[in-house]
Formats: sequence, C-alpha cells, structure tokens
Amino acid sequence: MEYLNRAMDWNRLANEATHWCLQTLWDREAKRFRPASPMAPKDVPWDFMWGNGVAFSMLVGATRFASPVFRPYLDRFWDGMEGYWDLDKPVPAYDAFLSKSGDDKYFDDNEWMVLTFVEAYELTRNIRYLVRAEEVLRYVLSGWDDKRGGGIYWREDRKSKNTCSNGPGAVAVLVLARHGKSKERVEWARRIINWTRKTLQDPSDGLYWDNINISTGAVEKTKWTYNSALMLRAHLALWQLTQSKADLDEAVRIAESSERVFVAPGTGAFRDEANFTHLLVEAYLLLWRETKLPWLKARAEANGEYAAFQLKYIDGGYRTSWKKDPPVEQNPRKTLMANASTARLFWCLAQIS
Repeated sequence: MEYLNRAMDWNRLANEATHWCLQTLWDREAKRFRPASPMAPKDVPWDFMWGNGVAFSMLVGATRFASPVFRPYLDRFWDGMEGYWDLDKPVPAYDAFLSKSGDDKYFDDNEWMVLTFVEAYELTRNIRYLVRAEEVLRYVLSGWDDKRGGGIYWREDRKSKNTCSNGPGAVAVLVLARHGKSKERVEWARRIINWTRKTLQDPSDGLYWDNINISTGAVEKTKWTYNSALMLRAHLALWQLTQSKADLDEAVRIAESSERVFVAPGTGAFRDEANFTHLLVEAYLLLWRETKLPWLKARAEANGEYAAFQLKYIDGGYRTSWKKDPPVEQNPRKTLMANASTARLFWCLAQIS
C-alpha cells in the first residue's frame, strides 16, 4: 500500500527506537553495543565497525534533539570504539573488529566514520571528531590506485572496487572540504565520481551496480539503494560547493530513477533492509532541502510510516526484513544494525518535521 504521509511524531519514534538500542544492546562496561539480542553462540561480543558507524550516527542524531540525555553515550561510545582503532599500520584506520583480534579493514567502514565524525563535529564542535575524520580520510584515499582505471578498493584484500567504497568516499572528501583544502578535495571527489560513473553506473537508468572484479574486470550488477544514495549525495555536495548545475541535475536524475526502481510494490517503501534504506531516505531529504521537490519528502516519509506501522515488534525493536510480509508481533532475535538504522531514519525525518 501507499501511505498518505500522515502526521507523524518522528521525534517520539526516534527517541523510542534509540532508547531501545541503549536499553537492550548497550554494554555499559565496554562502552560498546552488542550485535543482537539475544546473542547467538557464534556472535562476537560487540558489533563490527559497520554497525558501530550506524549506531554512532544514531547517537549524533539523538544528541541534536536531546543533548543532555544522549551526549554522554556519544562520548562513551567514542571511548569504546578506540579499541577498533589500529595504530600499528603506516596509515591508521578502524579494523572491522577489535584491532588486536586481527587485521581486517574495510575502506567503506572507515568512510562511514568520516561522515559521522564530521556530523558530530559540526554539532558539538569537539575538535577530536574533526581530527579523527582527517586521519581516517588519509586511510580512505590510500585505497585508490590505477588498476581498472582508478577507484577505491572495498577492503584490504584489494580484490574489488565497489560503489559502496567510492560513493561514500567521494562524500567523505566533500564533507571535509567544508573545513579546509576545498579546491584539492573537490578535485579528489570529482576524480572518484568520474571513475565510478564510468565503471559502475548503468547508463540505462543512472543507478549503480555493485562492484568490479580487479582480476577479471567483471562487473557485479546488483543494485543496492545505498549505492545510488551516496552517489546522489556526492553530486549534491559538489553542487553545493561549486554551483555546477550539471551535478544538481544528476542528483535529481538518480533520485527519479531510484523512485522508479527501488520502491517495493504495495509498501510505499524502498525494497532494501533498513541498513541500506536509511541512507537513501537521508539522500532524498538532503536533496529535498535543496530543491523542495515535494515527492522527495513524501517518499522519505512513506518509508518512515512503513517502518513505524509494519516493522515494529509488539515487544519492542524493529525487524530486519523490509519485504511486504504480515506484521510480526514478536521475534526472539533483534539486531543492532536493523534498529540503529531505523532509529537513524526517524532522526533524519525529525529534522524536517
């Protein structure tokens, strides 16, 4: 069904979802989040870095609205994530799990941290967030080389270059361009964007495929919502910094194509799970602020309504799958990723209500 963009209390929904994560998954002593409740036998004790990035972004959104309540968690979580920060490499970065547990770094994991740390700095003016964002960006750009014409690798094994490591990589460069080295960083972003468009954009609709295999040159053509979302944001950020109309037009084109391709029939919501969907909702809202195109806001709100009315368990928490299944009253296992992503989606909507 298509929701009718009813009046929603996004702030209340966001608060409830964030408090659920803190009450259910927060480890007070470790200052970290557990990956799920209840824990499975093979679960790591705390979530991986991708989940940490979403959870930190959730807390940044929460701090914007209720700083006395949530700012202490933001500060403590920073301390807990220091265990993932690997200083034993020429270019320090966050490991996928604790830095002493092995050496497994993802360039996209680190790009998400640049984005959320810049957001945290702009909100709190705590300089440590900006300093760390700069440090992490050094690692991100170390993932670029000329194989297959350029691009940033997905992870340290250097087997593929993915849209999910180049879209957020370009946005990471551009959000830091607001705080220095603007000309140099705009040039870097344009280089990343041009390579990604040439290599991984579907010319038929402007949306983005997943990755290119470095050894074979084969392109894996799955289209995820968040890949197109971050390329949309990259073009929008370039427009904001350079006033290049072509970039604004391209951002709108990606949004229009994603509206046609990614909305699941009968739901009014995007087809992917919350950990992907919240990023396309965010991109729509950022573009709506710039253009005031009403369908962008309407679609973002429809996603929030679908989550609120169809995905919440009666005993608390949100489910992972966004497919059009009958509402489920309860489920024994709920993940940080699904719930922090849904909370963040609500915080994004709260900013425009």
